[in-house]
Amino acid sequence: MTTNPQLRKGSILLVTLLTITILATLCITSLYIASQNANSVSQAASWQQALGGAESAVDQAIAALNTGTWTNWITMTGSVPNLQPQPGPTPTTASAPPGSNHYNYLANSLTSQLAQYQVSNAITTAGEGNNLISMWTTIDTAGLPLDSNGNQWYRIRATGTAATVGPPRVSNQRLDNDLRKIGLRFDRKTSNSISSPQASRTIEVIVQALAQSTWVRGITLKSTITMSGGGLIDSFNSTDPFKSTNGAYDVTKRQSHGDVATTNSGNSNLNSTYVYGSLAYSGSAVKNTTNVQGTISTPFNGQIPSTSDPSWTSGMWDSSVSQVNGTVTLTAGTKTAPTRFKLSQINLSGSNVFTLAANTDGTDSYIEIWVTGKMTTSGSAYITQDPKVHVTYWVDNDITLSGGSYLNQSGLAQNVTINGVGTGHKVTISGGALFTGVFDAPGFDVTISGSGGVSGALIGNSLNLSGGAGLHYDEALNTGGGNSAIGNYAFASWFEDTR
Repeated sequence: MTTNPQLRKGSILLVTLLTITILATLCITSLYIASQNANSVSQAASWQQALGGAESAVDQAIAALNTGTWTNWITMTGSVPNLQPQPGPTPTTASAPPGSNHYNYLANSLTSQLAQYQVSNAITTAGEGNNLISMWTTIDTAGLPLDSNGNQWYRIRATGTAATVGPPRVSNQRLDNDLRKIGLRFDRKTSNSISSPQASRTIEVIVQALAQSTWVRGITLKSTITMSGGGLIDSFNSTDPFKSTNGAYDVTKRQSHGDVATTNSGNSNLNSTYVYGSLAYSGSAVKNTTNVQGTISTPFNGQIPSTSDPSWTSGMWDSSVSQVNGTVTLTAGTKTAPTRFKLSQINLSGSNVFTLAANTDGTDSYIEIWVTGKMTTSGSAYITQDPKVHVTYWVDNDITLSGGSYLNQSGLAQNVTINGVGTGHKVTISGGALFTGVFDAPGFDVTISGSGGVSGALIGNSLNLSGGAGLHYDEALNTGGGNSAIGNYAFASWFEDTR
């Protein structure tokens, strides 16, 4: 049987055409998928870059608040508009943080304005695709009230925009489109036409003022804080009868200004204990902060000055007593001429009593004590201080106060200051009584245990607060003298505006 040659040729041609069609379809489909994926990846990258631009703009705003340098910022009256502000032909240079009736503005470009404002606020990046991110930001008070220290908090609104390479075409990932809201032909915020696709993201941050004075908060640390058991932190005010009882801490008049700050939180853990105040930290997030009653913010970049021994020279102190290891009485002097003692140690045990007596004229009395060794009380021994006595200690080694070991008869924390000098030493406070005073020991690891605690404030390297012990910050330590100077601003809240 023979086959028609023409029919055989037609069959081969048909198979060839069908094969080419299938291969072409596969190629077109592959190219379409690859193109869609590339478009999606480009849009995703630009979307993420836009967030980086917005966050950089926030950093610029915080830097301006912290340093007081307002280069290229302008001041505009009124409240912040929903869209990018449009300055007039002669914008006013910003020189200070904004007030209630105006805001500060840093544009992505002011080249159409006066020569001194011809700036381009943008980030240039390396790599494939888009390499230019522009941003603009505003700072205003947003009607935020002054905080307890009389300082203003601010709102920062920042927008970052990144172009996305490729055609103005929706990708094949519908959920991605819904999430990223890429502007293909129009700016989705202004509805203005755009020349190429772009991603735009806006974030809003509230920043709080962190004070830098010594006793502006209850606890200031260089390292970790660990709390457990029934330990707590709160505040009172010894000068306010509505916030204390006869000047003493009263749990029924508890206040919520027992603020805590650490410059390096490390492995800090509050174990869901109560902090009636705010927490500020730098470093790893503090664990188990459920019962922090105030705000939680980061970063905390406050400076913690180191302590040092007094610069006394021979003959500047009373050498009649060189150490305290038994019952001893020292008499204080006047404010302009305090009595001074340089001791090798304070080591009280048994039933010994160390008395700091006032001078005989009935006025406030002052005494300064430099301890080159350890300061220790144990057993039923204790230190008692006349109500009119003010004492400042410098201690060069470990400090251990147990039981009812320190009786500050004035009941005022400001009358007892213990400076821990050096690093690698310890402060240990235990027993059932409150120590009333302040510790300035930035190089010391502090442990507070038992059912007592501290009524006053402390600065240390680390803090371990356990048992039923508490630290009750006396707000009177931060009154007068301009003690609420701002050290820096930190985040109180952060969210992305997706409107």
